[in-house]
Amino acid sequence: MEVHPDAGPGPVSSRCPSGAPTGARRDAPFAGRAPKLASALFIVSVLLWNPAGARGADPPANAPTDQQLGAALAAAERLLEMGRGEEALTLIRPVADARPDSQQAAFTTGLAALAAADVAVGKGIKHTDSAVKENYNLAVRAFRGMLVADPSQLRVRLELARALFSRGNCIQPPSNLFKHLLGDDCWAAEQHFIRVLGADVPPQVAFNVRRFIQICRARKRATGSLSLALAPDTNVNTSTSAQTVNIFGLPFQLDDQARATSGIGVVAAFGSEIQRPIPKFKWMPGAAVRLRVGGSVFRREYSGGEFDDYNYGLYAGPRFITSKGQMSLLFQADKRAVNGRPYSRQYGLRFEGVRLVTRRLWVGGSVEGSRQTALGTQGAIGGPGFSWNAQSFASFAVLPSLNVRFMAGSGRENTDRLATRHRSRWLGVMGTYDLPFGFTLTGAQQYFLTDFDQPNALFSPEPPHTRLWFTRAALHNRKIQVMGFSPSLSLIRENRSSNLTLYQYQRYRAEGGVVRVF
Repeated sequence: MEVHPDAGPGPVSSRCPSGAPTGARRDAPFAGRAPKLASALFIVSVLLWNPAGARGADPPANAPTDQQLGAALAAAERLLEMGRGEEALTLIRPVADARPDSQQAAFTTGLAALAAADVAVGKGIKHTDSAVKENYNLAVRAFRGMLVADPSQLRVRLELARALFSRGNCIQPPSNLFKHLLGDDCWAAEQHFIRVLGADVPPQVAFNVRRFIQICRARKRATGSLSLALAPDTNVNTSTSAQTVNIFGLPFQLDDQARATSGIGVVAAFGSEIQRPIPKFKWMPGAAVRLRVGGSVFRREYSGGEFDDYNYGLYAGPRFITSKGQMSLLFQADKRAVNGRPYSRQYGLRFEGVRLVTRRLWVGGSVEGSRQTALGTQGAIGGPGFSWNAQSFASFAVLPSLNVRFMAGSGRENTDRLATRHRSRWLGVMGTYDLPFGFTLTGAQQYFLTDFDQPNALFSPEPPHTRLWFTRAALHNRKIQVMGFSPSLSLIRENRSSNLTLYQYQRYRAEGGVVRVF
């Protein structure tokens, strides 16, 4: 069945921030409770607007007591149950502002703001209306603030995902691509929904969440990524730190230019993609189909330009989206330069996909083959050769706030630059953990094995074989955000061993920049 991007799969939770979510929200009016509700509203209004009579001679300004807070919460929740979100918001918002210590008040405020916005949209008011936007923004701020303090709150994460989904800044084709990329609600909602699946939720909730994820992906009209970092590096030229090497069995001393050089660089990466709906394929009637057209740019710049690295490319092809995953077939082309000199250009096909196996486990990967031509300062080096690369992953949600990914890959570079022909294999594991107080910690460990085809006659009759350990630790704080980005710090260590001394090195670098948060 075709996904309808502007329709939701239905609600997935009730309105309590603790406990396991239910399969549906309780929105039926409470018949026969109007007298009790009116009495509660009267008591709450008296307590809030006459604090002196309720709390004594010198009450703190704008600080309702626990009793007053409880009465306000009870009244607001009853209004929500009756479908009167705007009234509930008017009642509970000043209480939540006066009692920032109350998580329940913040949660109820978020629910009331979301309900008020949804009711307005249901009446035909546009998402771009200032009042509607403010209510959606208030709901997102309330839920996001609670998750920053305690990322284990499943119900809050679920409601934040629903608020982002309802706000839906990604529905229409963007008039300003950069602003759209900074506020991609579909991407952010999808990330939270995926994390919800990592918890023990009822089957109906899991089904609804999968539908939400499918619709988030089908709604997208543009996606993108942006990163920028300052990168001090102890070995910008990835060279050996050894003083001497053996040439024809005799020791020779290396000059300073051939040994490890430290420096400070700037690393930047940008990617953008436009998606458009296209007709369904008969052999996949249950999948939404989108045409993807995009590109990416990567640059690593050092003073003088001798050790710069850059890559830029374009791609296009169809994307198939189902309730349990997605896959794409892309034509791609790119060009790369290494150490300030042209390195290669290539074009070919790439197949990639991801699928939900269980609620906690996603598997996926990619396979690509290309015609690759080696480049030098004078142009092409020989003709094109066939190169390929394959990788796979299994992502397991231990908790909604803790994800572990296992990775593996293999590849082959085959060009007429004989010195760089090689085969490679690698394994890796990466974990991401959302901590209290807004901190997110990411750690990764990868092991690369590279076997070159040709020996380096000056140093050994045997081809070089290298083994590289790559370690990365990164930390950022979700509480600190500017336009959707958070400052981050990454520490990276590379340790490569080889049968040839010239290929051995150690490298340490730090990257201080920003990351996109959701």
